[in-house]
Amino acid sequence: MPKSFLLIFSAFLLVFSHSTFAHQQKAAETTVLFNKHSGQLEVMHRFYLHDTEHGVQSLFDKNADILNSKKTQQQFADYIAKQFLIRTLADKKLTLAAIGHEVEGKFFWVYQATSLPTELKGIKLFNGSLRGLWPTQINMVNIEGKGKVKTLYFSDNKDWLITTF
Repeated sequence: MPKSFLLIFSAFLLVFSHSTFAHQQKAAETTVLFNKHSGQLEVMHRFYLHDTEHGVQSLFDKNADILNSKKTQQQFADYIAKQFLIRTLADKKLTLAAIGHEVEGKFFWVYQATSLPTELKGIKLFNGSLRGLWPTQINMVNIEGKGKVKTLYFSDNKDWLITTF
């Protein structure tokens, strides 16, 4: 192959891969961890920063800055707390306390926790984070610490999903 072709092809791949990462993912991942060591039900939400940048400007203010504004970061963490709900199978609400939030690399994290409920046979979850803003948003939730990891996908019109242990 001629060197010029390889150079052009390499440049194409570089531009293409860079533009792919610059687009919104419209996907988030949450881990619900039943942590027997801490006695806590720990919840960790992970969002792509690029998504949160667009999201906060649509949700709060066109000048909102998730990277540099503590106020915007807190607003987004508060928004997530209202969009993620846990109930027992008997429909009893499990109230999650805000633990914190942070920017780490290309992600924005939101942390919540509550005491481990006793004798839980399963849970009902609601995850509406960014779904009202973008109908194509997919929120994946992994439930860990209760046997085999279970994964739920919140997309389309799925509001409350149930998993049993």
